[in-house]
Amino acid sequence: MPSMGRIPSSTLEEVCALARAVSPDHSAVCGEGAPTARLVIVGEAPGRDEALQGRPFVGAAGRMLNQLLAEAGLRRDDVWITNTVKHRPTVRSAGGERNRPPSAAEIKSYLPILQQELEIIHPRLVLCLGNVPASVLIRKDFKMTRDHGHFFPGPFDSRAMGTYHPAYLLRLQGQAREEVLDEVRTDLRAVAAALAEP
Repeated sequence: MPSMGRIPSSTLEEVCALARAVSPDHSAVCGEGAPTARLVIVGEAPGRDEALQGRPFVGAAGRMLNQLLAEAGLRRDDVWITNTVKHRPTVRSAGGERNRPPSAAEIKSYLPILQQELEIIHPRLVLCLGNVPASVLIRKDFKMTRDHGHFFPGPFDSRAMGTYHPAYLLRLQGQAREEVLDEVRTDLRAVAAALAEP
C-alpha cells in the first residue's frame, strides 16, 4: 500500500475545500454519508450525473450500488462514499464530452485529499470499487479478477477489499453480467459479515 501522506486539514469540510482548490474548474464532488462510518466506499471518479448534482454515486451506477448494498444488508446512510479523483475526467468526442479514466497526474493530485478523508473517518473497512482505487489503496499490481473479494491491509489500520465497479456491471450483458453480479454480491456479503464482527 502506498505511504499515507499528511495534509493540513482536520475536518471533512476542509478536505472538501481542498478538493475544490485542486479541481480544474474549482468544483468537486466530495464524499458524503456518515462521518463516523465503519465502512468507506471509494470509487474512481464522478460521472456526468455526479458532476451535475455534486454528489457521488447518484447516476445509474449509484442506483445499482444502492441496490447491491441493500441486498447485503447495508444501508447507504451508514457508510461514507467518495471517489479517488473528485472531479469528472472527460474527453471530447463527436457526441460531446464523455467520461475517461483519471490520469496518473489527477490521481496523484487528489491522493493526499483522499488519504486525509480516510484518516478523519478512520473506518474499519474500505471497499474499493474498481481498479483505480484498489491500485491506489491496496496495492499497485491489484488485479480485479485475481484479487476481488479478498481482504488486504488498508490505510490507517483498516482492512480493504476491491470489487467490480457498478458502472462496469452496467456495461456487461447476459450471462457475463449475471456471473460478475454474483461475485459482487458475494464480496458485499463478506464486507457485511466483517462489519458484524466484534
